[in-house]
Amino acid sequence: MIPTSAIHAAPAHWGPTLKARALAGPAEPDRAALLEAFRGHSDFYARRIGGADWSGVPPLEKAEVADIPVDPAIEVQATRTSGTTGYQVTICNSTREREYRRALLYRPQLFYALPDQVTQVVFVDGDWCASPSDSPKRFEYGGRVYQTWFCGVAADPGAIWQLLITLRPQLVRGIASGIVRFIESLSAPLKDVGVQIVGPGGESLLPEWRALITDAFRARVLDRYGSTETGALAWQCPHCDRYHANVDEIFLEADPDGLLATPLFVSSQPLLRYRLGDVVQWDTTAADCVVRLPTLSISQARRDDWITDGQGRRLSPLGFQFEALPGLKAWRLHQQADGSLQLFFEAESADTLRDALGAALTAAVPGRPVELIEGVWKLERGGKFKRVSSDLPAATNPSP
Repeated sequence: MIPTSAIHAAPAHWGPTLKARALAGPAEPDRAALLEAFRGHSDFYARRIGGADWSGVPPLEKAEVADIPVDPAIEVQATRTSGTTGYQVTICNSTREREYRRALLYRPQLFYALPDQVTQVVFVDGDWCASPSDSPKRFEYGGRVYQTWFCGVAADPGAIWQLLITLRPQLVRGIASGIVRFIESLSAPLKDVGVQIVGPGGESLLPEWRALITDAFRARVLDRYGSTETGALAWQCPHCDRYHANVDEIFLEADPDGLLATPLFVSSQPLLRYRLGDVVQWDTTAADCVVRLPTLSISQARRDDWITDGQGRRLSPLGFQFEALPGLKAWRLHQQADGSLQLFFEAESADTLRDALGAALTAAVPGRPVELIEGVWKLERGGKFKRVSSDLPAATNPSP
């Protein structure tokens, strides 16, 4: 979008460039030049901006994202996101932008004390787990080679444990609630696996989650903060423990009504002053740190809602895989304050799928009454992942 973004460098230079800029400190973006670039993107932004200055441009709400034109000449990759409201939008990035998002995600690892050859296990969505004998994904970045195996957060904990004790990874990353669910479900010890750093992300890291992960792995926990829409926003620094913000790549505004983000490297479907809704504050004192990116504090960020079964066990929303049933078009799961479950769904044939859905939900969440309701629109609220929400008391379903 603008020339100062590191995406304009060759991919081999992304790591060194991002590290050098973090050590030097970012320059203030030229807001007038940014507005001019957005005006030139499409009639949508030309009309939206008009003659306004930066602060006069209305924040972009999630419901408006579908109206942003996507350049038809660019090969795009699309990702659907529901966010805390349960409202789904499709985010489009070009192939190069998607690769750069990964480079930005790996930025904190430029400052980790890791070997040149890194083995890592990453917790992702799903109910499967890689085998230690599988060929890893290989990624060269910042002078290191990363070999990555993936495991689904809803996979058998025994299979994940076997993966960890066989590979002995230096780094574990992935969805925070998935890592927590694995630790809580496992009876075997993790402290001697050899993990040096755990980098959770994807949702707000509760203090009790941080303590649990630290105690289980006997490793340092360095959180990551980002969103599907914008990419990596900030990361906890191994030197000062604060959250450095990627302000040289994403212009951030700590608006009282929710954080506003403008990714500077996205031109296929650019987001101008996109409202994420999180509550953050810029730190008023500079960190005594070699990394000169400004730091922020997160007061309230996005999280998922857990489902609790009849025995009081918490189940991550990422563990529900109802979409595997043929003919299911959409679904939402809600747990009421009394613990009972409501599964809202739309299907090609509701009568055909009703019994299978009921059986799958009862097996996944034993000990809870189940009600199946045709029509996802009948549930007005939603959760972060897979449109899972809960009204259970905060003591059972903690919030940040």
